[in-house]
Amino acid sequence: MKHSISSLEKTALALCMFGALIAVILPDVITEQVQPFVQMILKWIGSSFFLLVNFLLFAIIILAISPLGSRKVGGEHAVVEYSNFGWFAMLFAAGMGSGLVFWGVAEPALHSLDPPLKQSLYPDRLASSLALTLVNWGAHAWALYAVFALVLGGLTQYSGKSGDICAPVLTALGNRFDKSAKFTVSFIVKLIAVIAIFFGVVGTIANSTLLISKGVEIELGVTSTLLVGSLIVCLLAVIYSLSVKFGLRRGVQSLSIFNVLLAFSLLVWLLLVVPIEPIIKIAFDGTGYYLQLLATGTWQFDSQLKTPDWATHWTYNYYFWWLAWGPFVGVFLAKISQGRKVWQFILAVVCIPTLVTIIWFATFSGAAIEWDRLNQAGILVAIKQDYSQGLFVFFNQLDWQGTVFIWASLLLLLIFVATSADSAILVIRELVSSEQNNRVTLYAWCLALFLCSFALLMLQDEPLNRSVAILGALPFLLIFLLQLVGFLKEFIREICD
Repeated sequence: MKHSISSLEKTALALCMFGALIAVILPDVITEQVQPFVQMILKWIGSSFFLLVNFLLFAIIILAISPLGSRKVGGEHAVVEYSNFGWFAMLFAAGMGSGLVFWGVAEPALHSLDPPLKQSLYPDRLASSLALTLVNWGAHAWALYAVFALVLGGLTQYSGKSGDICAPVLTALGNRFDKSAKFTVSFIVKLIAVIAIFFGVVGTIANSTLLISKGVEIELGVTSTLLVGSLIVCLLAVIYSLSVKFGLRRGVQSLSIFNVLLAFSLLVWLLLVVPIEPIIKIAFDGTGYYLQLLATGTWQFDSQLKTPDWATHWTYNYYFWWLAWGPFVGVFLAKISQGRKVWQFILAVVCIPTLVTIIWFATFSGAAIEWDRLNQAGILVAIKQDYSQGLFVFFNQLDWQGTVFIWASLLLLLIFVATSADSAILVIRELVSSEQNNRVTLYAWCLALFLCSFALLMLQDEPLNRSVAILGALPFLLIFLLQLVGFLKEFIREICD
């Protein structure tokens, strides 16, 4: 059968391919232009966006306990399609599973060496390092994902169909357009969303490949990091290409369930190997500081830091990365969460992942820091030199079990990245393609992801990967604000009617 390619898909694919080729042919442009530009923008608007996300976190908590919490995602007639465990596994794997593996040991340990928070306010170095990590990875990030999904979740009679990324924007703009104008607005919204999704996932693939190649290098003694990284990028491309071919239920869900079980097994096994008391202490003390930050500190975040500019390079950088992932995670969550009550959705998307995040960081970083203190193992010194090797330097201290942990972590990371990539490709295709069975464009998207990820890998620059990941999020910020306005207008209109 001959398939047609929509003008939107042609444009989106051409722009993403162009970006990939620029990265391959002119890498200096990425290094010298993109990174400084992104950091400059974050310095201007980072704190304002952070406050917006802070407000949204408290807004969805109120929504969950309000009468609106009994509504269903997808409308009153929507039915649940996936089991609770399969549903949770997919949302967690698509959200930030790979990031937890990458930073599980490194980030709290790195912050503990020189705590960014003022010690007069947060005197416990380990607890403050965990609390700050949770500000970056905890409830705020998951709340942003939840808001995206709820905005697109068809919660009102005026929302349009669930997953329609353009409907709230048209509502915000007044919905007084003729057919041609609506098509133009929808075209622009979807194009910007696709670019944000594409580059957000590319940065994640490049970052995760750096970590995987570092692990292989340390474990096998391989000296050519680029060679190993190139093979890993190719392997990832094969995995997510096959997974996306099998679709949501047989591909993404199966891989996600396997990976969540593997992650849980790794976590439990590590708890049986290392001293547990320091982990419990850092978990409770860090959570206490985190709650203190949520209640008061995040509303005046710069005043909590020794150097306010620190937030631009870390916290605000992360939040725009979550914004870049927002379009695809939001559409994806809205799609897989049909029939779920809003309160149940918020509990599963915000509260449970935040609890898992606390346990994960407390276990991995707490165990590594305590092991280093007791055995003078050089883990913190290694992290200070190169934080991508912290996980593997720690596991190397654990004899044969450490070898198992290293290979399990590499497999975990590999599949988490693959599930994020195939979820993103499925959402991109849903946004831009009228022919879901067109294998040519399906693999064209896989190829574009591969080319751009490979080019970033060649540069070996983790901060640059983060800048590329949030590059597409900057123009999408306006779309997101319009979506929020449209969502509120829909509810006000329904209440007034």
